Amino acid sequence: MNSIIESELADFAKNKAIKSFNIVQSKIDSYFVVVTLTWKEGDWELTTARGIPREWASLDRLVRHIQRKYNGTLPPLILTLFKKD
Repeated sequence: MNSIIESELADFAKNKAIKSFNIVQSKIDSYFVVVTLTWKEGDWELTTARGIPREWASLDRLVRHIQRKYNGTLPPLILTLFKKD
């Protein structure tokens, strides 16, 4: 999977270059962001500047982060929950 950092994602959101914005629950009950861009192929995972996937321990915290950082500039969000057996 490709990676994207927060500043790039914010720029793409401002320029309406995000086709889909997905919040995905991992198997360890954390949440991460995967986006599809309008002008690049494939999925892009949000990472830190060090290249480590950016994760949130709580869906509430992630939603607050999105509201503060992107304030209505994103397409509708898609939430994918991990199915536990």
